[in-house]
Amino acid sequence: MHYDPTRLALFHPERLPPLDPALLAPGSDGLAAELARLAYLRFEDDPAPLLAALAALGLTGAGLLHDPQVGSQGFAALDGAGTAWLAFRGTQPDSLKDLATDARAWPREWPGGGRVHAGFARAWLGGGAGALAEQVARWLADMAPARIVATGHSLGGALATLLAAGDERAELVTFGSPRVGDRAFAARFAGRPARRYANCCDLIARIPPEPVYAHVGTLHYADRHGRLHVAPAESLITADRRAGSLGYLRRHAWRPGTVLLRSLADHAPVNYISAVLGLREG
Repeated sequence: MHYDPTRLALFHPERLPPLDPALLAPGSDGLAAELARLAYLRFEDDPAPLLAALAALGLTGAGLLHDPQVGSQGFAALDGAGTAWLAFRGTQPDSLKDLATDARAWPREWPGGGRVHAGFARAWLGGGAGALAEQVARWLADMAPARIVATGHSLGGALATLLAAGDERAELVTFGSPRVGDRAFAARFAGRPARRYANCCDLIARIPPEPVYAHVGTLHYADRHGRLHVAPAESLITADRRAGSLGYLRRHAWRPGTVLLRSLADHAPVNYISAVLGLREG
């Protein structure tokens, strides 16, 4: 898989074709990455493409999650081993509700302790019985899975984090997730299975800023070549980002149809998928 610097990959990941299921090991973070991308399929308009993609992956019992009041979406499905996969949609640039969610960046109290991004909390808790949190709770109660994995890209990663914060059974796997809460909130994930994937220059994975907010989980850093490093030294990240940014300007920024800066292009879901699967070329 080649690195994809296009605006299509960044702004409309749902328009890219589904991955070959043979590339995705059952129960793997590679599967989580593809599910996080599939969450961008606009099932509220037409559920057929998403349901077909889930069926091709051997997932059943799909629950389509949508809170129209705040504009939050996701889905839940079961694999053959009884694992529940819950994937949430990231920010859609043509959705005013999503943009409003991201803009509410002030902290607010979280029921389980600590403070979290007000927009993310509203997107999860909603304003009534149709809240994503309530829909997820009902689906999990009905399905009684043996294992729960919460995942998502960008804003979807933030929603997955809030799910896991409220359900200690859940494993957390995020891609390009912003920081969600403060250090007191992040501390509740200590010792829990939580993996945070961040691409080389991805700007979204570095906001909102510290020290008001803190990341959760163990960092799995994808360098400029797509190689993964677990909890690398900050010096490695700094040098790699510098080299990655300069290389992008030389190779991609000037081409028609591409994103101008690597700090944005690195946020495309497909560029996470290629790194997690170890298939990145170029």
